[in-house]
Amino acid sequence: MLTAVEPDADQMATLKTRIAQLLPNVSAEFCQETAQSWKGSDGPFDAVLMFHILCYIPELERPALLKKLFDNVTTNGGLVFILTSPCNMKSPTMLIRLIDLLSLPSYDVYYFVDGVHVCDLMTSAGFHACYQQRIEYQFDMQEPNDDMLSVFTFLSQGKLSLEQVREAAEKVLGGEKAIQHEMWLGVFEQAAQLKQGLADRTAKTAVSAGI
Repeated sequence: MLTAVEPDADQMATLKTRIAQLLPNVSAEFCQETAQSWKGSDGPFDAVLMFHILCYIPELERPALLKKLFDNVTTNGGLVFILTSPCNMKSPTMLIRLIDLLSLPSYDVYYFVDGVHVCDLMTSAGFHACYQQRIEYQFDMQEPNDDMLSVFTFLSQGKLSLEQVREAAEKVLGGEKAIQHEMWLGVFEQAAQLKQGLADRTAKTAVSAGI
């Protein structure tokens, strides 16, 4: 059983289509709401996927969300997979500057997040850090092809043409031939021994999967 939580209607529609295509034999429940407001489903889950979610959640709201994740969402020994692009809007990466210049929907609100910050939050909530991986990559912009630029036209929901994206990329690059970027993956375990001493626990919620 998969439960997906997504507040945006367009993204939810895309998510439903992708899950139907890629996981046709999996039962799925879809909840159009934020991770903070989600009340959960029946029973705890063995795995939680939080892909590019924390950068949209204000820092002061994160501890309560992750504590709810520990107390009510994950089962004993359950795993939480967090994938994020380290984001500091005081010193944005070239890719973030390009996204900002294009005024892409859903990219107008970013909050600071990086691997160290995520680890501190997760361990404070009671989770045990199992694995961390920094992923560095680059977009080759020397001769950007239409397939790569079409990612940005897709994110614009069809409002931008390939030529508009190309012009914005040239402006941001300023002669550079590549856009450097990185992502960070962390895996955390809901440590059973930390859970045994908690009183009046009832696991009645399910995983929020942001895709």
